[in-house]
Amino acid sequence: MTKDPKRMLFELPTADEIDSLAITAPKFEVRRFELDMGSNKADLNYTPCKGQMVVVILGEKGVALAKDEASGGWRLPSGRIAILEDAEAAAKRVAREDCGLTVTSLELAGIYDVVWHYSDISIKRLHLVYAGVTEDDCWTEARPCKGREAKFFREVPEGALRNEVERAALADCSEK
Repeated sequence: MTKDPKRMLFELPTADEIDSLAITAPKFEVRRFELDMGSNKADLNYTPCKGQMVVVILGEKGVALAKDEASGGWRLPSGRIAILEDAEAAAKRVAREDCGLTVTSLELAGIYDVVWHYSDISIKRLHLVYAGVTEDDCWTEARPCKGREAKFFREVPEGALRNEVERAALADCSEK
């Protein structure tokens, strides 16, 4: 995609955090994704962040997915990494907030450089993908969690994942 944005918003970890990721995860090749959001305007009404977290949570009954409030479909647990939050703490928080689960182990599975192109601005944000394991009771019926629903799936439903970033995250974590 070669779309030139009118403005570009960069939301990235600090240089020290990027260096730390490079040292602790030297085998990773940062993959780049560019998503065309069409004529949609970017919603910038949120607290600034330093990146995005995607967590693939595995339990006895499969992969945990959260119900997307906007579309009503299923998605991987994800959320922004707060400015003063470290990556693993963010992954644990996202698992708890999106699915009500406690993650007992985490492994970095991917690092993605993602750019969303909106009609008014492009947003560049680093995505960290973690594979997590839970020993929480692995229910198979959808259950509410802080106003959201979450469910374990043996097989991820066709078309459940929102975009190529989520599909890549699931594939990268399946290799772990």
